[in-house]
Amino acid sequence: MYIKVKTKADACELARRICPEMLDLRVMEEESKKAGYPIYKSRVPGSGAYICDRNDRLELNYDDGHTDNIWIEDWMPQKPEAADVTVGMYKDRVVFGEVKVREVEEINYCYACGLVAKTLDDGRPGIEITLADGEVASLGVENVAYVRFD
Repeated sequence: MYIKVKTKADACELARRICPEMLDLRVMEEESKKAGYPIYKSRVPGSGAYICDRNDRLELNYDDGHTDNIWIEDWMPQKPEAADVTVGMYKDRVVFGEVKVREVEEINYCYACGLVAKTLDDGRPGIEITLADGEVASLGVENVAYVRFD
């Protein structure tokens, strides 16, 4: 089913009408933080229904496993403020026998709009750089010498 409305308020009102188990919602803080967008879960006992607010649409996820999207026509993406970021990464180079020289290699990321410290999927501590085009760069911190915002 394809549903399109004019504004976010219209989308919320429609969601309330077609999805009564979602009349009383609570924010799922941890899940929202991980996903990067608000997630609201039904407070109805035994219900697993939830709504994801993806800015350009509301994604309604029902108890039976199916999903509907309510697309928001007037959604206008905001251009995030961005900066260039340079990450200096340690790199050991063997110069003689067991003698090593630690060098720093720079990696440049253009139009970065966010940087957070987080645990990577493999369990290592890391940083995650979000770029303006929506791409994400994840780096383990064990080899990071510095992070510079240009």
